Amino acid sequence: MVILVLGAGALLYYFLAGRTDVLPPGVKIDENIDLEQVEEGLKETGKRTVYGSCNDIVNSSNCIDYVGSMWKDNNSAELNCGEGRNFSKNACPYSEFGGCQMNGGSVMELIAWVYEEGPGDYTIETVPDAAMACNGLPNAKWVTPESVLK
Repeated sequence: MVILVLGAGALLYYFLAGRTDVLPPGVKIDENIDLEQVEEGLKETGKRTVYGSCNDIVNSSNCIDYVGSMWKDNNSAELNCGEGRNFSKNACPYSEFGGCQMNGGSVMELIAWVYEEGPGDYTIETVPDAAMACNGLPNAKWVTPESVLK
């Protein structure tokens, strides 16, 4: 999702390439965008809540919890889940293995839990590999249900 937002912004900039005549009247472009202000605006405040989940355990051994407040409105979580998967307003089932938390502490936070059930072949032996792959992603870390509830 983050890649989609950044990609859309880059594509828009590429097409506009400094042309402001295509923008609506009265719109000004701030060329001095402060990265710290952007990061501050993305920080999550208040109590953490699961706004929905995308259960695809039977097809991929994964279930995604949509935690950041961005997922609260406009059916964003349901649209991100896509067709053929089971969207719910409830949290994913408990995962004894853990999952990959992406964009933790931000409005775009989500957690992709892994399960032994389904075709993903997650076992106690393969979960450390999944955790290493997760921890190698930018802005992601491996979490357990217990660590998220703290």
